[in-house]
Amino acid sequence: MANIRPAQRLWLHDGGTPVFGTGIRELLIRVEATGSLHRAASDMGMAYSKAWSIVRRAEEHLGLTLLARRAGGPGGGGSTLSADGRWLVDAFGALREEAAAALDDLFAKHLGDRLGARAAPPAAAASAAPGSTTRGGQDR
Repeated sequence: MANIRPAQRLWLHDGGTPVFGTGIRELLIRVEATGSLHRAASDMGMAYSKAWSIVRRAEEHLGLTLLARRAGGPGGGGSTLSADGRWLVDAFGALREEAAAALDDLFAKHLGDRLGARAAPPAAAASAAPGSTTRGGQDR
């Protein structure tokens, strides 16, 4: 049975330059969970320098401070989400969920009657019916 559904990729950009999307959102969620940008980047298979660059670029373009950073030392350093970072993670997550729901509604309105949750083609459906047999006469 075919189940054709729409898909989307959503991100924020500044004049065509991507500045925030699902990847950096996931990075920030992992920073919150681990207390460390270095550990969060490592968990995602990303170099710390790349993670740091992505966060800095987002902060510059958005005009927000996303991480609260603690310098290293005897107690060790680390990072947590700032209030703006927490807000952006939550707000972007809500935006993605609402955009997906709207996309599902638009798909149903414009395409769903012919493409959504279609049954298998008639020949395949008949051969898969209970009690039907294959060409060789054996029950499925």
